[in-house]
Amino acid sequence: MDESAGILIAIVVGVLLVAAFLVFLIPEPAVRAVIASERLDVAVLAFTNSSSWPSVEETMAGRIETQLVNADGIDVYSRVQLDALLMEHALSGAGFLDPTTAVEIGTLTGVSKLVTGSVYAVDTTARETDICTQWVSGQCVERSPATEYSVRIRAEIEVVDARTGLIERALDLTATDSTTLREGSLFGGFDSLLANAATSIAGDVEGALTAAYTREMRYGLYASVETKRDGYVGDEETSRFSASEDLVHLVAHFTRVERREPFDLIWVGADGAEISRVEDVVSQGDWRHYTLDPFGLPSGRYSVRGILSGVEAFDEPFTVLP
Repeated sequence: MDESAGILIAIVVGVLLVAAFLVFLIPEPAVRAVIASERLDVAVLAFTNSSSWPSVEETMAGRIETQLVNADGIDVYSRVQLDALLMEHALSGAGFLDPTTAVEIGTLTGVSKLVTGSVYAVDTTARETDICTQWVSGQCVERSPATEYSVRIRAEIEVVDARTGLIERALDLTATDSTTLREGSLFGGFDSLLANAATSIAGDVEGALTAAYTREMRYGLYASVETKRDGYVGDEETSRFSASEDLVHLVAHFTRVERREPFDLIWVGADGAEISRVEDVVSQGDWRHYTLDPFGLPSGRYSVRGILSGVEAFDEPFTVLP
């Protein structure tokens, strides 16, 4: 078998694998909803640093705060305001807290969770290696001396309930980052690598909080729906429906919920009154297809509300036309 025939076979096999994957793939509904299973107002306290690298604790706390600010379902208390408040009341908010201090901070700020911790190790290395400097037909044909610079951060993170002072989550996290530069290239220092590693740890902290304290689902309104394996695929996402022709279709996928959680779907009329309600029970991975027949309904703006375990997941408006 010559090289061209081998490449052609590889392409065909790849196309068949992609086609098989698409056959079994169920596209997610368009809209993501994150539902807090409890009030999730968070304050990120100052970190301590027992490593040999100065100021890395400030980088870590800052990256965690930024990550949580941008996360759905989490409200973050400003660190600037927090620092001023702690100074005013002569409280220490650095490192691991005793329960009494944690509760006092929670009372002053109104937050439900405190995130704190310590960076206890930073390792940096510079290792001689080589790097490819010329490629031909996907093959490296020339290599040159280079240096690989790498960094590793280790941190202990605690999530404390600000109402009780009890530690709810304890995380021991490690992250690395590296770059390889050709011999003679200027290396700007390890700070950017440290920042990238801290961002990775911040992502792990966000993931732990999100998994522990929030639920997630996907949903969308569609003109029509078809069944695909164990789920549903919506066609023509829309918020405009005809009272004379169309059913209003809502597809929901419960991507991260507890086992057998109550879920209520409420169709609300243009006058704000409840048209109908579906009382359901769902578990992780479940798909649901709900419909409303708008025949005979006056034209106007309607909405559909989803309530998971008593907490509103979404309130989606749509229009019914004559």
